[in-house]
Amino acid sequence: MAVIVALSVVAGRIASEDAPSWETFGSWALDIPWWILGSSLAVGLLIAGLIELHVTRLERRDARMRHYAHLAAIVESSSYAIVGKGMDGAVLSWNKAAERLFGYTAEQAIGRNASDLIVPEDLREEEQQILAGIRGGTSFAYLWTKRKKASGDLVDVALSISPVRADDGTLIGLAASARDITDLVQAEREIHNLNASLERQVAERTAQLEKTLTLQTAILERAAYAVIATDVSGTITLFNPAAERMLGYRAEELIGRATAMLFHDPDELAERAEAMRKEGVYVASNLGVLRARLARSDPDTAVWTYIDRYGNRIPTRLTLSLLRTKDGTNLGVLGIAVDLTEQLKYENELKAARASAEQASAAKADFLANMSHEIRTPLNGIIGYADLVLEDQTLAPDTRRQVSRIFEASDSLRVIIDDILDFSKIEACGIKLESKPLYLEELIANCASIIEPKADEKGLQLIATARATPSVLIGDAARLRQVLLNLMNNAVKFTATGSVELIVSCLSRAGNIARLRIAVTDTGIGISEEEQKGLFRRFSQADETISRKYGGTGLGLAISQRIVHAMQGELKIESKPGVGSTFYFDIDLPVADQIDIDRHDAPVACSRSARILVVDDVEMNRDLCQTMLGRAGHEVDLADSGSRAIAMTGSRSYDLIFMDVQMGEMDGLEATRRIRALGDGRSVVPIIALTANVLPEQVARYKAAGMDDHLGKPINRAELLGCVARWIDGTITDVPSAPLAPTGVEVALPVCDQDALDDLRLFADEQVIAGFAAQLSETLACIRAQWPRDIDTSRVDHEAADQTAQEALGAIAHKAISLAGQLGFSQLAEACRRMETASCGRAQDFADAHTALHAAIDNALVELEALQEIA
Repeated sequence: MAVIVALSVVAGRIASEDAPSWETFGSWALDIPWWILGSSLAVGLLIAGLIELHVTRLERRDARMRHYAHLAAIVESSSYAIVGKGMDGAVLSWNKAAERLFGYTAEQAIGRNASDLIVPEDLREEEQQILAGIRGGTSFAYLWTKRKKASGDLVDVALSISPVRADDGTLIGLAASARDITDLVQAEREIHNLNASLERQVAERTAQLEKTLTLQTAILERAAYAVIATDVSGTITLFNPAAERMLGYRAEELIGRATAMLFHDPDELAERAEAMRKEGVYVASNLGVLRARLARSDPDTAVWTYIDRYGNRIPTRLTLSLLRTKDGTNLGVLGIAVDLTEQLKYENELKAARASAEQASAAKADFLANMSHEIRTPLNGIIGYADLVLEDQTLAPDTRRQVSRIFEASDSLRVIIDDILDFSKIEACGIKLESKPLYLEELIANCASIIEPKADEKGLQLIATARATPSVLIGDAARLRQVLLNLMNNAVKFTATGSVELIVSCLSRAGNIARLRIAVTDTGIGISEEEQKGLFRRFSQADETISRKYGGTGLGLAISQRIVHAMQGELKIESKPGVGSTFYFDIDLPVADQIDIDRHDAPVACSRSARILVVDDVEMNRDLCQTMLGRAGHEVDLADSGSRAIAMTGSRSYDLIFMDVQMGEMDGLEATRRIRALGDGRSVVPIIALTANVLPEQVARYKAAGMDDHLGKPINRAELLGCVARWIDGTITDVPSAPLAPTGVEVALPVCDQDALDDLRLFADEQVIAGFAAQLSETLACIRAQWPRDIDTSRVDHEAADQTAQEALGAIAHKAISLAGQLGFSQLAEACRRMETASCGRAQDFADAHTALHAAIDNALVELEALQEIA
């Protein structure tokens, strides 16, 4: 370059000298030898070339240095850990990212062997394989492995390793870049776990679906009922083996080829379609009927007739339901059909057996009714005459005590006979207990007085006592006495020597409830544990020899157990053969308040004789009232109509009037209004409504018409005399009328209440009762003739003539209420009361009441005829 510059300088000088023309230059040039000139030029050119080459080399070196500096900056600022290593594994370079990743500074790392520094022991072999691969010309990209930090912790890294070569291609080392992939590995691990979980769930769900499918297939194949499915067009898509057996078709014959109409009865479908048209739903026959029924009710169950391949008619209970996807897409219809052939056959056999059993039961009832009459008639005579004798206030104390025992013993015998004769009724309907004041010590003394003669005959010591018990409880004294007498009788019967004890003790008392333990202990023959097992079954005795030796039917303990069960107790036994037995039970009874005692036991006698008018269009009611009131010492007049009552009230003064509410010519309400309008002292006489209707709104109507009180039918003597005493003396405790029937509650009433009939026998002989029964029979015959069972009751609220007849039936039913109730026909009386109420109501109520009335009449006929035959 200096030569070139020098040459340039020389050339400039030559050009500046006085050589204005080429001729001068040429002459000058010719003065210099040519070889000197040529050599100078060659040397100059050589020097210039050398200078240019050197300059170019320097420029290339600078460029390379700049490139290296640029690369070094990139490496140093990279987020990847970049490590340069020689072929011997020594660290040659170590960037900042490597310092952060591995925890070593560059000064600590450079010069040390990389394997010792950052490669875990168990991965040294992997490191050697990598070096071997690099020597063989292999590069490694994104190799997942682990490296060790300065702290000794392992870190997941992704390595990319490349060879480093000299300009001549010689392998001089390798460059490794590493990236921390801990989060990536963790994420991948979680993804792997999730995939494994998902695969497991898929496998489980698949297994579950396979199991469900297998189960469903097994159910369909082994089901005892036919399962048939159709698509939306009605074509059969499923036809299980049971359907094949029922209808005689094979599944492959029908699936995809036929509809369910193949085995439906077309006439039946047409009838159902016509019935739906009458309801305002127009449908076509065949498949349209089934679709319309499903549209109205899904699922739909009904009895249909299938026709099998051979023309046989099969009654089936078919349940249809729509098949839908979760989003509501209609897939078709599923039908499940059950063959009813055997069931209907069985039901028919049951009906025949039931009819036969009912006939046998009716024959048994007739026998029991006759037996009951034959036994009860003389027994009622004993009770009735004993009751009349006890009314004699001049009886000597001993005589009164003896007659009282006769009365109480006869009454107990009546209860026992009732239970024995009506044991089938007890099993079917249970036992109804009364809730009245129960004088425990008197009850115990009464039982002891009845049993004492038998005990004395055998020389037995009889002990009967109550220990720390309330004096008055609320319960059914008659039923409790029946149990005690049965247990005490048995104890005396099976005890030869020793004693019989009746001990009643109070175990505890919570509030007004006392828990009693009642025990009867004897020193008799005893009973083994094996024999005790069947002791409380009916017609059962511990040993067959007992019946022959001691007598009895084996019903006593069974009846006693039923009674104790009704009292929410359990009759139990403790016994040892040859030592004796103890029969005991625990029951809870309320302790009586004074008001309970007053309500049930208050005397009903008046302080004076009263003049009373009884107004009723039913002869039986008039006669009963006259007998009951007359025996109590009252003067009684009778009127059979409202107009007759008005006339008698106008001509004579009365202390009290009993007025029937519903009568034919003029009802009691109108008669009461006219009596109140008389205007003199007779218009303020107390008037008591006699009625079977004692609902609050009806009582309000009676009060509005001028009546002062009401008395329910059938007429109860205590209530009747209590009402008289209340209005004559004004001091008697109110004896409530018959309780209202609970609304909305069905009460199972007996066909014939024997207790009510027995109460009637206290005031009327059998001839009179037969006459009352004849009156009721005539009334029922009138109902059956004018309103037979099969009459169309659906028109009664649409036609005036039917409405009038409906009201007439209600009036007849009203008359029958008191007749039926007084004779003990509780079920019939309630049906008549319902009929009377329904006669002014809706057609449906009337139709239901009409059906119930005829059912009650049918139930009462046998007993009613038996009462009439007494005459």
